[in-house]
Amino acid sequence: MNHFRKLAVLTLMLVGFMSHRQPIAAAEVRWTHSPEQAIQAAHSTGRLIIVSVGANWCHYCKEMDRDVWKHPAIAKIIAEEYVPLKLTDEQHQELIETMQIKGYPATLIFTQDRQLVTRMDGYISAEKLANTMRAIRLSRQRSPQSSTAR
Repeated sequence: MNHFRKLAVLTLMLVGFMSHRQPIAAAEVRWTHSPEQAIQAAHSTGRLIIVSVGANWCHYCKEMDRDVWKHPAIAKIIAEEYVPLKLTDEQHQELIETMQIKGYPATLIFTQDRQLVTRMDGYISAEKLANTMRAIRLSRQRSPQSSTAR
């Protein structure tokens, strides 16, 4: 009976752990690393492109990956309204220079026609990013151009 009780407790702990982990995994942003694919997806869906620019060695980029990009509210907004593009200095140095990015991290939002909507340099909190994305959504809903783009 003692063995059965231990097994039951272990099973309950495992189920509890797995149910806690699933929302986190579901909240992850599915980045593309191809600017061409992001532009193509934005054109076909009418969505904006959100770009995370960083480097593997960048401390604040890692913090944004952990605290902001995996935040459930941010991941939800991106999944519903944006095409996510991640650029790293290791893979996209020339493009990053063309965009005049001088420091990491940087977060940019573009229209499907590659027009810059906003640029945020440095670490930004999930709350600030969510507020910015909501403000952009509201301004696009009010704009007569955005209703024809979607």
